[in-house]
Amino acid sequence: MHPSRLLALLLCLCSLWAGPETSLKLVWSDEFNDKEIDKKKWNIDNADGVRIVDGQLSLEITPGSKPMFWRGSSVNTDGKYESKYGYIEASILFMQTGGHGGGFGIGNRDRRHPAASMGFSNGGGDSVGLALGIVNEERGRTLSPKENPVPRDKSYSQKFHKFGFQWSAADYRWYVDGRLVYTLRTPTVPSTPKPMTIYFDHSRLGEAGLMKNYKDPKMGPEPMRIDWVRVYQ
Repeated sequence: MHPSRLLALLLCLCSLWAGPETSLKLVWSDEFNDKEIDKKKWNIDNADGVRIVDGQLSLEITPGSKPMFWRGSSVNTDGKYESKYGYIEASILFMQTGGHGGGFGIGNRDRRHPAASMGFSNGGGDSVGLALGIVNEERGRTLSPKENPVPRDKSYSQKFHKFGFQWSAADYRWYVDGRLVYTLRTPTVPSTPKPMTIYFDHSRLGEAGLMKNYKDPKMGPEPMRIDWVRVYQ
């Protein structure tokens, strides 16, 4: 191969694997190094299931009002932090057992257009899946790409991975470990940006939260962990 073509190929590959934060400035972050979650940064749903453990945000499934029923947990920055365009990235350890799922997303407060997300789920077994989502303006519901570009991978539940969104007037871009995995171009992204907030959630699946197959029925499933979240512009 001619040296000029080889150089062009290498530059192309680097652009796919280099996260966009390399050319942007850090403007907001939470490293979760305090003993408790910072309520100046986050709103909390189900305080019993939201904790800081070993310098990580732990989102847990907790017992509900009836035996064998469970409650999910979530946090968001609605009214406390909003971003108009930029790159948002988090280091996340998802869950392995089936019957529950987690998500990381950006969106306006009503979670309608132009919200975007990454949702984790596992129906059983060792591998876990990560689906990309977008709220479409015309149909008003979350859509996933026809061909999910993120393969199932059991390592999502075994070690922390970096997951990111880049949001601009031109497009949305989803990243996994600094690698660009999907791009959604205009006109889905509005030309006038709406302030976007950050959210994480850990939800129970199944019939109204009824879970019979957790490893420990009294404790519920393992938590979803977030090591840090950062915003670049």
